Amino acid sequence: MRALRAQMNPHFIFNCLNSIKLYTMQNDTEAAMEYLTKFSRLMRLVLENSRRSCIPLAAELETLQLYIDMEVMRFKKKLSYSITVAENVDVDFIEIPPLLIQPFVENAIWHGLMHKEEGGDIAVSIAMEGVNLLTITVADNGIGRARAAALRSKTATAKKSFGMKVTTERIALINQLYKTNTTVAILDLVDPEGRPAGTEVTIKIPLS
Repeated sequence: MRALRAQMNPHFIFNCLNSIKLYTMQNDTEAAMEYLTKFSRLMRLVLENSRRSCIPLAAELETLQLYIDMEVMRFKKKLSYSITVAENVDVDFIEIPPLLIQPFVENAIWHGLMHKEEGGDIAVSIAMEGVNLLTITVADNGIGRARAAALRSKTATAKKSFGMKVTTERIALINQLYKTNTTVAILDLVDPEGRPAGTEVTIKIPLS
């Protein structure tokens, strides 16, 4: 588990440094400085959180919001988002593995929204089902999985979902170690005419 968490940090840093490089190439000093400030805060949180197997949901959401804010800066007005937490979710008491939600959001941005000329939206919703089942939903209105896969197959430098792979391995290991049943379900969204209208990922985490 420690090895898998350690793999997330360089992956995360690599993506952020690419954005900083973009701003410096554009000679946008103000944006680069703002991005660097967010980047340093984000790295502090990631490194602090990676020392623990689980962190408060509030800390995970703080990291997630900072990450999405950085992506909003990069894509400018092409990306918008919302994070909604139900009233019955105690974000300070509930604990989940660190960087569990972020890879699904990253995947939605890079494979769902990046290929839309007009951009799109991401909605993160967190709620309780009953008293011991935490439900996290990440929905986007991107191009859908089928179209994204087709585009990747035509691109020699296709971006691999490294974070998703590590996250899947972590969830499998968590289930094995703690005899739990955390699940991930992916739904392909369609519009009233049946055309692809995005993707919805639902993570369900039993709470002990």
